[in-house]
Amino acid sequence: MPTLGNKKQMLLNQIKNRANISANDLKKLLEQWDDLHIDDFKGCISSALYTELTDLARDPQEVELCRSIETASQNTPQEIRSLMSLCREYLSKYPAAQKAANITHISNSLPDKLQAAEMEQRRREEEERARKAHEEKAQREALEWETLDRNDYKELKKYRERHPDTIHMDELDKLSWEITKMAISKSSLTRYISDWPLGRHVVEANNALNEFQVWDDIKHTGDIFDVYDYREAHSSSPFINDINSKYYAMRDEMLAKMKSNPSEFGVADVKRIVSYDIFKKWELEDEGLITEDSWERLEIDRQLLPNLQDFMMENPYIEAMPDCTDVYLFGTPGTGKTCLLMGLTGANGNNYTLNMKINGGEYAAALQEYAHAGLTPGSTFGSFVTTINGTVYEETRRGKIINHNINLVEMSGEEFATRIAENAEPSLADMGTGATNLMSNSNRKAFFIIVDATKDKVKIEYVEKIKDEDGNIIDERIRKKYISQLTILNKFVSLFSLPQNKDIMNKVDAIHFIVTKADVLGERSERGEKARDLLLHHYTGPVEALKALCRQSRRINRATGYSPLVFTFSLGQFYLGDVFSFDKNDSVEIMDIIRDITGGTRERTFIDKLRDMLGGGN
Repeated sequence: MPTLGNKKQMLLNQIKNRANISANDLKKLLEQWDDLHIDDFKGCISSALYTELTDLARDPQEVELCRSIETASQNTPQEIRSLMSLCREYLSKYPAAQKAANITHISNSLPDKLQAAEMEQRRREEEERARKAHEEKAQREALEWETLDRNDYKELKKYRERHPDTIHMDELDKLSWEITKMAISKSSLTRYISDWPLGRHVVEANNALNEFQVWDDIKHTGDIFDVYDYREAHSSSPFINDINSKYYAMRDEMLAKMKSNPSEFGVADVKRIVSYDIFKKWELEDEGLITEDSWERLEIDRQLLPNLQDFMMENPYIEAMPDCTDVYLFGTPGTGKTCLLMGLTGANGNNYTLNMKINGGEYAAALQEYAHAGLTPGSTFGSFVTTINGTVYEETRRGKIINHNINLVEMSGEEFATRIAENAEPSLADMGTGATNLMSNSNRKAFFIIVDATKDKVKIEYVEKIKDEDGNIIDERIRKKYISQLTILNKFVSLFSLPQNKDIMNKVDAIHFIVTKADVLGERSERGEKARDLLLHHYTGPVEALKALCRQSRRINRATGYSPLVFTFSLGQFYLGDVFSFDKNDSVEIMDIIRDITGGTRERTFIDKLRDMLGGGN
């Protein structure tokens, strides 16, 4: 192929001055002259025309591959890996190509770009996984929130633990506090404070916890008046529901106690109940616990009535009228023994007469006054023994009168019960001052053991005498002890069986039970059966022991097959305030029983007196 030689520069100048020359024209010149090269055109033509000429001069496949490399996207690891493959292909096929250096540069930059792209891809994938996980968690939480039991504290706590970043945190706090207030207690408040140390109600909870201790102390006093006062002063308390619940529960309990045993509520109790408005007067009337008459009798000044303590004299030499049957009433204070005597004296004149002048006559008259007034005398203290002489009349079929001369003997039993409470072994001497002396007389005897129908334990009130170092009494105080009636009855029966009391027991013809306060046993027709059930179920031991004692004696209770009988007694219908409507029926029946178990003497006729004059009487 020919060469230009010295003419090359001339040609290049012509090309430089030719404005409309094309890349194809230049290509033809390159193909025509052997010593003309593409680089010779640099500076003679525009860069754009030079690039076009260069492309026309290159291998079309190399050009296409180079273009693919230079225009390839480098955003993802996949794109960069593909580009790296193209670079390797290009450099393998066209290592000497004009673009080889540029392609090599591109290839060398790709590993760093690949690493960066892979890191970015992993970051985006992790973000996507986190986004999806968050969406799934949000969906699960939304479903759990819709089905959450908002009234269950434990479920709220579990929800919070499962979703510590929940958007419902404030609402969970509020719901937890509301549940805490519904059943507020020391443990519930402590639980809330522990679970929500930064909760919106933690200050309120701490204040309530401090206040709760005060309420808890009052709550457990068992005093409805203290609860009433606290309730009135703390109407906005966070635990007002608990206060109201306790108050109304105590109110219901008090009503039940008043209905089961109204005599347990004294005058001061009733007036305080009404003044506090715990029960209104008309409510007590509707429950049959008071009447207009009983309410008026609450105002009676009991100081105007006799003080029974004045007649309960301790006499170690006390005696009973001879040629009588001594009827002993054994019972501890509070079992209704004094009320039984009140009934017997109150019904005086109904086929029997009590002597109101000798021995315990003044005491009997005082008891009669209480019975007719329909008021109980309250608790009495002392270790006295009192006898009341009387006569029960029996008319024979022929119209003759048989007199049953008796001495009603009230044994105080206070010292007896107190010694039981002290775990000592009581004796007959502990039945009251003069008890042993009285029991040793020659009169025939009948024993009645008093049982209180209203309680398992009896309250023993006694006067404790405080003495100085020289033994002088400097003060007295009323003390209380509670003793099981079962224990007392067991001691009574054991006392009867002691060998040292054999001579006394040889004079005993009958031993029976009287269940007092029988009005609490229901209708009169039901009382006998219920009293028997009471003794057989609660006092089986002493009952069976007494049966054995009677059988062994072959004398005591012979008329009843050696078995003790049970009788019931009530003064009548009781109302609140130790007020009652006296009913003499039980008193008369008790006297009929006494008549049946005691011996009698007929009225002396003219023939009897004539026999005495002639010396034939005996």
